[in-house]
Amino acid sequence: MKIKAALMVLVLALMPVLGFAAHLERRQAGELGKFQFAQLEKKSDKQKGGWMPGYVPGDVITDLVIADKLKHPYHDFNAKDALWVNNYDWLYKAEFNAAPAPGERFWILFHGLDYQSQGTLNGEEIFKHTGMFSRVWVDATPLLKKDEPNQLEVRLFGQGNLHTTGVNYLDQLQFESVRKKVTKTQMSYGWDFAPRLIGAGIWDKVETFKTGPAMIQDLGIKTKNSGEIELALAIDSSSTGEAVVKITVAPANFGDKKPVFSKEFAVLLSPGKTVHNLRFSIPDPKLWWTWELGDQNLYRLTAEVSVKGVSSDSVSETFGFKEVAWEQNPGAPEGFIWVLKLNGKRVFLRGANWVPPEAMLGQLDDARYEKLIKLAREANINIFRVWGGGNRERDIFYDLADSTGILLWQEFPLACIFIEKFPTDEQFLGLVEQEAGEIIRVIRNHPSVLLYSGGNEFDTRRNAPVVERMRKVVKELDPDRRFIAASPAEGDSHNWSVWHRRGNLLDYYSDQHALMSEFGLQAYPAESTLEKYISPKLLWPIGAVHKFHNLGAKKMQKYLDALPHPDTLEGTIQASQRLQAYYYQRSTEHWRIRKYRVSGTLFWQFNEPWPAICWSVIDYELTPKLAYERIQDSYNPLLIAADLAVRGWQPGDDLSTDLFLVNDFDRKFSNLKIQAFAGGDLVGTWVADAEPDSSAKLTALKVKLPADEPATLELFVYDGDKLVSKNSYDLEVYDPKPSGALMRTVDKVVNEVGMGDKEKEQK
Repeated sequence: MKIKAALMVLVLALMPVLGFAAHLERRQAGELGKFQFAQLEKKSDKQKGGWMPGYVPGDVITDLVIADKLKHPYHDFNAKDALWVNNYDWLYKAEFNAAPAPGERFWILFHGLDYQSQGTLNGEEIFKHTGMFSRVWVDATPLLKKDEPNQLEVRLFGQGNLHTTGVNYLDQLQFESVRKKVTKTQMSYGWDFAPRLIGAGIWDKVETFKTGPAMIQDLGIKTKNSGEIELALAIDSSSTGEAVVKITVAPANFGDKKPVFSKEFAVLLSPGKTVHNLRFSIPDPKLWWTWELGDQNLYRLTAEVSVKGVSSDSVSETFGFKEVAWEQNPGAPEGFIWVLKLNGKRVFLRGANWVPPEAMLGQLDDARYEKLIKLAREANINIFRVWGGGNRERDIFYDLADSTGILLWQEFPLACIFIEKFPTDEQFLGLVEQEAGEIIRVIRNHPSVLLYSGGNEFDTRRNAPVVERMRKVVKELDPDRRFIAASPAEGDSHNWSVWHRRGNLLDYYSDQHALMSEFGLQAYPAESTLEKYISPKLLWPIGAVHKFHNLGAKKMQKYLDALPHPDTLEGTIQASQRLQAYYYQRSTEHWRIRKYRVSGTLFWQFNEPWPAICWSVIDYELTPKLAYERIQDSYNPLLIAADLAVRGWQPGDDLSTDLFLVNDFDRKFSNLKIQAFAGGDLVGTWVADAEPDSSAKLTALKVKLPADEPATLELFVYDGDKLVSKNSYDLEVYDPKPSGALMRTVDKVVNEVGMGDKEKEQK
């Protein structure tokens, strides 16, 4: 079975620990990766069938595919056949040997369990847990066997299924009533770009390690660009008494890697957890920047705690020096504070929305993260919004963002509760605080993390109790970072006039918000991707299987009708990608030209979690769509752009437009040579400077398009002999229909009632 073999290779590839800096990296830590798992009846606890190989990090559905118990859910309609998995519990077990010396403690650390779970060690319960994003720490020392393998078991409780009624409102109500109570990946319940694969699993790594009587459980690093560091060090101790903490700081990715600071601090421990606040400074700190503004200087801090002169535990963490400020958008309504200043320099946010790169987390490997971040950097992206219906990603994602210079807007796992409200009982609020707190503890030392959001698309006023609980935990654990109640909520916009309301560019251009944090248009993936996951007999004509893979058929048809194309699969794919590219290019450039009235654009969406027909610019097989190619130019920090009217042009038409130079770099470009070609003919050459952090009109271009060539406009910018920026426009693409009165009313109701986003009037 080819799929099974491929999955086995992928799982085995997950086993080695790569050279990335894990959160709280311990040299002595090992990982439990090979398990066995079995199916359990929920009521009787009776095992159904035998034991099968299980892999960690992973998930039940991936393991069942490997064991030939499921057809791969990504093909055709197979995802429907995986729903039964949610009606059973799943038992994972592993053996390990451990021989701690007298006075040593042996720990098991679960980095991610999905979702309700119970653990036993050698038959004794060691935890009961609810939550997908909270770590579980187990001091296993008292339960260890000395001369034989230890038996670890984790029971994962199936979350049941959602059954459709066939009535949209009732289905939405049921959908919300289930999701609003859980903090697991919201997308796993089914989304408009993801399958319903609720599942369960040990989705992040399981570490084992030994320490002395004192174990470093967490550390939070706060910095100032002057070199000051404030360290919050949490230590779990089995005894009372004095201890010594040695702190060492050294460059991690620059310089000679020699320590720039080393000092011992005396601390007093007591049984259980204590938090120690240590303050110190390093000389001449090198700052962390986004990739277009400077270097991504990272430091490594090592904390070692010694008890009675003997080392008890040691952990390392990377961090960076950066300072962030937010300013009012000029010309925008008061309170729209979305102009980012990083280390004193303004940054235009050229971004995208990031969704989980896999619906089946057992298939997710480090290489997929690496390829996606590389593609993002090549697209000139400098920020991702880590969407609230998705995940706290694995360590490598944040490490890659740090080293690449891409900012991260991290949302907590709450999304799209439009009709109902989140629960307000203490049990749920405590769960939200637990999950948000653990997300913060795991990612707060990454300089790439820019801000936190309470989640995606819910009314923050109707849900004030849950918002305030999240605000509280941010204030306690990471008060220097910005927290917004949700998105949209504070002047950012989820503009779905295009696509959901069937609008056109005019509906984007009339938006008065200060930050465009969601907007997009579906496009088909590459034909090769469709062929891989859809059977030949179902591939054409477009039908039910395409809708099952998330095609919004009626909305897609509205946009395809705007562009004549062959009625073939290839013609349909190309037309959809041309339309998507048109919208992403023209909207982002419109807003970039007008910086900082608008201070950022984050299109929906960069990637996708399964082979979908959706808004992504990178399909599941990591094949870029045409919109990705356009974004590479439209997001160039040095942008040459035409501020085109909302209309179409044909060969032989008169073209009149203004050309703009936009410079997001903090340095000046002098004597740039700019050339324009219409239909392949050179129609203008100019020489101009581009001031730092600027947007300026270059010229007014008026030209007759050649009658015997396609209607195109190409722009090139040279710095000396080097091509530093380019752009191209498919002038024949044009969608003439803005939203109608009914759709504008629907949009207003959804925004105000569902999300509490009342657009402020400009004064």
